[in-house]
Amino acid sequence: MTHSYNNHMTAVVNPRLDNLLAALALNLGEETTAALERASGLTGSAATALLALEEFLGGAHVGRLADVLGLTHSGAVRLVTQLEREGLAQRRAGDDRRRVEIRLTARGRRVAQEARRARAEVLHQATSRLTGAEADTLEVLLDKLVSGRVESRVDNRRAGESAAWWCRTCDFAACGRPESRCPAQVTAQRLLGP
Repeated sequence: MTHSYNNHMTAVVNPRLDNLLAALALNLGEETTAALERASGLTGSAATALLALEEFLGGAHVGRLADVLGLTHSGAVRLVTQLEREGLAQRRAGDDRRRVEIRLTARGRRVAQEARRARAEVLHQATSRLTGAEADTLEVLLDKLVSGRVESRVDNRRAGESAAWWCRTCDFAACGRPESRCPAQVTAQRLLGP
């Protein structure tokens, strides 16, 4: 059988590495999500939306929020309604008046900053046992892994799949985005253009 599923699988070079990475990713994801939710008082996409609106989506329209979070348009509308009800966001008429923009309120910005600090603390605890040299090495390796995963995500989007944006909870200053050092940004720009 030349076209069997097993013929297309690549051999796992280091199953222990893969397993450790999967366990770390799963648990860091759970811990950062829990920290975001505790600090914001929100659950699911609402906590993520708060960070995205505070970092780079302020003034975006509902369709853009839906795209960034990987939601349907109606799901994003419900999410904005929830954020408004909590006093964290408000809708405003956009420049062309056909689109409604979403902006965080002052309270929403404060809560987003508290949630971002809670997320950062979890991540700091995860890396705090590394020496400076180990941290530098890990940063280089993570840069390479992020670049590869973003390349796969771009390929999937080109194939018509929709998925939430990679950087939806990122701290752009911390990742080096203003200096064009963010591996997700650099990879996406290389593949998609500016």
